[in-house]
Amino acid sequence: MSLKTPLLPGDDGEHISFCRLCEALCGLSVAVEGGRIVRVGPDRDHPVSQGHICVKGARMVDIVHDPDRMLHPLRRRGDPGEFERVSWDEALDDIAGRLASITDQHGGESVATFIGNPASFGSLHPAYMNGFLRALGSARKFNSLHADTGAKNLAMELTYGNPFRYTFPDLEHCDFLIVIGGNPVASHMSLVSEPRVVDRLDAIAARGGVVVVDPRRTETARRYEHLPVRPDSDIWLVMLLLRTIFDEELFDSATLDAAATGWQELRNTVAQFSLEDASARCGVDVAAAAALARRLALSRTAAVYTRLGTGRGTFATLTNLMIEALNIVTGRLGQSGGWVIGQGAVPAPSSNHFPYGAKRSRIGNLPLILDIAPGGTLADEITTPGKGQIRALIVDSGNPVLSYPRGDRLELALASLDLHVSFDLYINETNRFADYILPATSFLERADMNELWGANAPRPWIQYTDAVLAPQGEARTEFAIYAAILERMGLPSPLAMMGTPDCPDPDPMTAVDARLQAGPWGAASMPDGLSIAMLREEHPHGYRYLPKVDAAATQSAITLPGGKVSLFGEVCAAEFERLLASGPAALSDGETLLLFGRRRLQSLNSWMHNSERLTRGHQPSMQINPADAQRLGIADGQRVAVYGSDNRIIVPVEVTADVVPGSVCYPHGWGHRGGWQRANAIEGANVNLLASDNPADWEQVSGMCLLDGIPVRIEPA
Repeated sequence: MSLKTPLLPGDDGEHISFCRLCEALCGLSVAVEGGRIVRVGPDRDHPVSQGHICVKGARMVDIVHDPDRMLHPLRRRGDPGEFERVSWDEALDDIAGRLASITDQHGGESVATFIGNPASFGSLHPAYMNGFLRALGSARKFNSLHADTGAKNLAMELTYGNPFRYTFPDLEHCDFLIVIGGNPVASHMSLVSEPRVVDRLDAIAARGGVVVVDPRRTETARRYEHLPVRPDSDIWLVMLLLRTIFDEELFDSATLDAAATGWQELRNTVAQFSLEDASARCGVDVAAAAALARRLALSRTAAVYTRLGTGRGTFATLTNLMIEALNIVTGRLGQSGGWVIGQGAVPAPSSNHFPYGAKRSRIGNLPLILDIAPGGTLADEITTPGKGQIRALIVDSGNPVLSYPRGDRLELALASLDLHVSFDLYINETNRFADYILPATSFLERADMNELWGANAPRPWIQYTDAVLAPQGEARTEFAIYAAILERMGLPSPLAMMGTPDCPDPDPMTAVDARLQAGPWGAASMPDGLSIAMLREEHPHGYRYLPKVDAAATQSAITLPGGKVSLFGEVCAAEFERLLASGPAALSDGETLLLFGRRRLQSLNSWMHNSERLTRGHQPSMQINPADAQRLGIADGQRVAVYGSDNRIIVPVEVTADVVPGSVCYPHGWGHRGGWQRANAIEGANVNLLASDNPADWEQVSGMCLLDGIPVRIEPA
């Protein structure tokens, strides 16, 4: 407990805050001198991160005070990237007037937003973006979901009934963990709020083992056990694991009868798959897969965790569904040390707001997930005439030109918009085409609370932070920008729907405080319950409202009929039919390689590449196996042309046995041409130019783009 008077924004001294770059939300100690941040370090008194931060969090000082950062409203005055400074009033008046004209002429559905990943870790950011659209009469939302979490969200809805809740491993008590398509050493543990994840994984490895399934010997795979697989083949390995578990009866049928529907149909379907064919497709020996399945089923506690590597392939949804099934069939769901759904201080939304299949996309006729339109269709949504054509786009902390396929086509589409507005810190590859770029705050210049991510924490905690600095230059919070536009249009504020009689027009912190106090540990239900005032005054380092995740409470998060999980339904059956129809494994032609992505610890998608400390000495490279390099006559360090179906990129090669034969690996988020000078100077290519933006080439049940397992050809440049 701390009774010290909190520092005001900009005061000299050590400010306590927390990082908002990823789900880990590590505690920060931020030193301010003379109104500037001079150091970002770890908060050693944080109850969960306990003195840990990664290199990216420490370099936020580079972002806040970056000379290339945009600190004044800009209006485009010529070609893309050519801007002039304007006043806030000039910008907001013109934006509001043009939005009013567009909605009057074409309806609210002609206005859309694209919101980027930074919004995921700020209080209520998606909520007030939704409120902005609702005030305009629109529900046209795009974000990174269809290049990131969409298959997981859909698997959660189909298996448990709610796409807003995530399953995750109870790391503190887990004896054996399989990681498929994840690299926690480089990226923490995506969708799991655990700052000290390497410590947790080390302990699991000491108790029983950590097996990393990946086409590349990643940083995590080097530290633990590595099981190499071919890119985009995880579903075939999962079939081998399930087949062993069912064939050898490594499950309890009575428990499954009580907890799940459809498990018999799942067992019968899995039995149709050839072990030999599945092994040939994934490159894992049948005996090795069987041994792994036995370790999973027979360990005292265990779980199978997956992330981005299984979410962007040909069978992304089925793979995620079957990983849930692996955890459920082996009795790990709701087990301490197993597979759990956590408890947040603020309740998660229910699933009935955006039921799967209730709406379909205008382009591609794809079912919406969480009411989010497929991000890969954005270019065609802008250029295709007819009802619902997007004529105005607000890009909020996003860069879809680099994050989705065929950014070259999206650039042409952006240039045709009637109005394009961006809220950002930088001139990036997307907002080069904007009519206006409005300067937003970094997370150290605003108050926040981690109200949502405690529900994904093995050690749940809640933390509030004031702003460390006042907004730099003329920067404003995204909420303030949305509210100012709506006010000029005579429309309700972005959070008016969350108002109360005593506060009909709340700001984000007022609204989230009301939700916190009304939550299960809130001040409305207990004398010393949670509130922002309590956290700010008594627990500035954060407060653990539960000693550990309550594994048994997982059951209460299942909202399907009878409280049972579903292991087989219409989507699952259709995807199995598609999988079975894909024919026997074919041998590679020796020329086509499968391209997949990777991440390094110092990189965060596309927007921290302007930090000299994070990019020093780094050159993105196309990794290739020595056998493939020799066959193609390619030497280490040589520049090569990489051809997709419609495009090519030219990149240097890194010959390494870390990637499996028949594959190549390149990081996403590069190819800079914005206003960030250091990022522009680093040679790198936009790998997503090689992916298809044709909806017919994506997974039809989810709209997930194919971004891992892209067929490519390589030749010397």
